[in-house]
Amino acid sequence: MTFFKRENPKTALEGIDRALELLNERYEKKQITIEQYQKQCMEFAQKREKYQKQLDKQNR
Repeated sequence: MTFFKRENPKTALEGIDRALELLNERYEKKQITIEQYQKQCMEFAQKREKYQKQLDKQNR
């Protein structure tokens, strides 16, 4: 049995934005390396694009 989780795209985008803020803080405090920072930024960008498309589709 498979369960599909439906997330509100707007809420997901807000969560991604908050996670990015925390990531930036950690990088500024030298708690993570530039490689970790860049990898996470790319992952967040991909997720952001996905949820932005969903939100745009809903708003049509």
